Amino acid sequence: MEKKYQVFVSSTYTDLIDERQKVVEAILNAGHIPAGMELFKAGPKQEIIIREWIEASDIYVLILGPRYGSMNEQESISYTQWEYNLAKELDKPMFSLVLTDDYIQKMVDDKRIPVKDLETSNSLYKKFKGEVMGSLVEQINHPAEIRSAISDSIQDIERRYPGKLEGWIKGSYLNELEELREENKTLSTELMDRQSEVIGIQKELSGIKDNFIGPVSFEIVKKELSEKLLDYQYIEELFGKIDITEVQDDVAGNKKYFWKNINNRSYQKYSVLQCLLDFEGSLLSGGMSIYDINLDNFINEKIVSEWFKFLLVEREYVSSENRSFGSMPMFTPAYERIKITDAGRKFLLLLKMKNN
Repeated sequence: MEKKYQVFVSSTYTDLIDERQKVVEAILNAGHIPAGMELFKAGPKQEIIIREWIEASDIYVLILGPRYGSMNEQESISYTQWEYNLAKELDKPMFSLVLTDDYIQKMVDDKRIPVKDLETSNSLYKKFKGEVMGSLVEQINHPAEIRSAISDSIQDIERRYPGKLEGWIKGSYLNELEELREENKTLSTELMDRQSEVIGIQKELSGIKDNFIGPVSFEIVKKELSEKLLDYQYIEELFGKIDITEVQDDVAGNKKYFWKNINNRSYQKYSVLQCLLDFEGSLLSGGMSIYDINLDNFINEKIVSEWFKFLLVEREYVSSENRSFGSMPMFTPAYERIKITDAGRKFLLLLKMKNN
């Protein structure tokens, strides 16, 4: 059931109008709902309304640019920092887009902000930036990076904090949801009534190839995938050939996510098994999309082929099509979708059971 998340956008205003617009567009393109302080006039009388909007939002995003912002006299901090502190106090999933020094210098060169209005040397600004940099941050060096940063960060938050994201669903889904709840309640009752029978059946089946993935034992599959390591030198050369601004947004997101996972591990220790665990969410929720670009060809040839060897995944070809996004015509090129098989689901389940 598709959910739309309300994303509260916080920043100084007059210096970041263009950036806020790009963030709003990126949130909408990701299928979610932007909200922010351009709807209100900042001031003490509006603090109650601001609090209500942040409380009602699922995700908070800060854009930190060249200014610290107008002051909240009661708190002795800027209104932007007051919103940031409030989101932390409410334990909202959050991330920040921090404009780099080069980006800010370009704003000065383009006369978007006078030098006299820069507040990057302000002690309050420096202290606030130091706090922001200690949490989830995407550093922005060019406006083109904003869209993929928003998409990546929201996906990352979905993976990290699924229990904190309530989101919105269409009213037409409510009846269906209620029916599913009633059905689930009935099935739960039946399951409890037959619990002893189920336990007996499980015992009988416990010795029948429980540890086999198709014709191969679980341990052999695990050993093979664990010992198959990726070539880091080749990967570094590969990423140097790919310009994130020139590929589709979902491919750019996969690229960043894959690259972060590699960088989070020691060199020569990133295995095909770990790749399977990293891409588990995509595989279980509809499949991985493989496009005709260097990165995806590498994933297909060096990683997916190993999964396919043990029948953990299957390939599905999706042909190109012309479709509409709102009033805009769009062309989707042909691509290959990698989907988990029953054997793959069993392997992941056994892996989790044996790791517990």
